[in-house]
Amino acid sequence: MITIKKIALFSFIIFSALASNAQNGMREPINYSLKNGMKIIVSENEKSQGAFSSFTLNTTAFQNKKDGIVELLNATLNESVAKNDQILFKDNSGRLATNNAQLEKGLTEMANIIQHADINQKTFDSGKAALLASIKKQDYDYDQTVNVNSINAISLSDLIAFYNEISPEKTFLTVAGNVEMDTAKAAVKKAFGNWKKAEKQETFATAK
Repeated sequence: MITIKKIALFSFIIFSALASNAQNGMREPINYSLKNGMKIIVSENEKSQGAFSSFTLNTTAFQNKKDGIVELLNATLNESVAKNDQILFKDNSGRLATNNAQLEKGLTEMANIIQHADINQKTFDSGKAALLASIKKQDYDYDQTVNVNSINAISLSDLIAFYNEISPEKTFLTVAGNVEMDTAKAAVKKAFGNWKKAEKQETFATAK
């Protein structure tokens, strides 16, 4: 099972790199949970060049999960953020790169994409094509279970069914960088505090 310590360590490595190696000034990460069960980690680093956030799923909470479905979901979600260069859904996470002043706005937009995902035949096909192209180019270090065969084995119906299983207690959110603790906590609560469960999607007749 994914533990808070493992998530904190993983996030520390990612955000340290994103923050231009701003190693000094990082305080001990604080972890807590929202009332809806979503697990939060906040790590302040006053010498960082920005504020960063990462949204991930506790994949052990999903039974009979198909190989590659998390990566395909993120590729599909990313079709909704093409015009926002601060948010990226790729591999096994959603990521935000912003600053302390814009943290609330960025987290709110990310939360909206996650909670009200636009999953249909068009976004599914586009996300799948982008993921397959990335796999074939080998331009990213995906898990070995994420390959052409595993992605082609996932249907739109599969993806919608998986998305409908997502709820806040099965997720992690990390906020790190040059952020103020009170600001970060308030922004997280506003963005994700009212989340009860992912908006239910239906499988349309166009699903293959």
